[in-house]
Amino acid sequence: MSTYQSRHQPRRQAVISGKIRSAETYDRYYDITHEAIQRGTLPHFTLTQGRCVVRVLDGKFGIDAARTIAPGSSLNTGNRYSGPRLDGRPGQGALYIGTLAGVLREHAHYSQLKAPASRLGPPPAPALWQPGHADRTRASMQGLKSGVIGLGGKKIHLFRLACDLRFADLRITSIAPLVQRLIASGEAAGRYGIAAHASNDLLSAAASDAQDYSAARGMADAVYDLSRHSGDVGVCAYSARADRDSGLVLESHGDPTGGLVFAIFGSDGTLVKALEPARPAASFDTFEQVGAAMA
Repeated sequence: MSTYQSRHQPRRQAVISGKIRSAETYDRYYDITHEAIQRGTLPHFTLTQGRCVVRVLDGKFGIDAARTIAPGSSLNTGNRYSGPRLDGRPGQGALYIGTLAGVLREHAHYSQLKAPASRLGPPPAPALWQPGHADRTRASMQGLKSGVIGLGGKKIHLFRLACDLRFADLRITSIAPLVQRLIASGEAAGRYGIAAHASNDLLSAAASDAQDYSAARGMADAVYDLSRHSGDVGVCAYSARADRDSGLVLESHGDPTGGLVFAIFGSDGTLVKALEPARPAASFDTFEQVGAAMA
């Protein structure tokens, strides 16, 4: 039974689905983000004109499909930053893109997922790394990066930004100072009902939890609801998928950020014209090829 009720998301019921596991966590982070935007204290990240971003998509789809918000995105329960609201209404759709390192990590993770035992359940996560055992995720990333491992019929699409795009910055390094200010001011406990002994690190990391999207979706939905006020087109974050089974991210794969992912919000079927196919080539069969094109 939730003990915290959102000031900005009143509803009579909550339908918990996908990886949103706590309505209370969702509400709390929705309010924190909503009020941070209104106060002008939520951090932002700008992708500047000419910056390269990539997306992996099934090879049967063309380049325009790779820059189009997929049909049904607003009702997809498996996405971190988009999908149905907690009362069952359709939410915002989103186009997910990233830096080369971010997309490499995401693809390496999801390509290792096994098929679900039934249509009712999600694919089980890869087995955790054990000391003395081979690090399969790292080996997969290295193989994908070198071209030894193929994409299984998928294509990597390379885009350059036609204009600046500003995102709400949900990277843990950006959220931590915001959370620390709330704790220091007493608002964390007094306004948002967070226990006085709660850890700043754990509160900040909740937005990047790899298994529970409650905090991430609460923040993303607030960003979308106030996008006309803020000017943010979506959210950005570090990839939540470590490039090692042990969880230690020690390689940047040519990207000093360590791997960023971006969600551009909009209606299902929207073509994001700010993403222009790179020239002279925009679609590639391996990460090695797209890495060479970006060099």
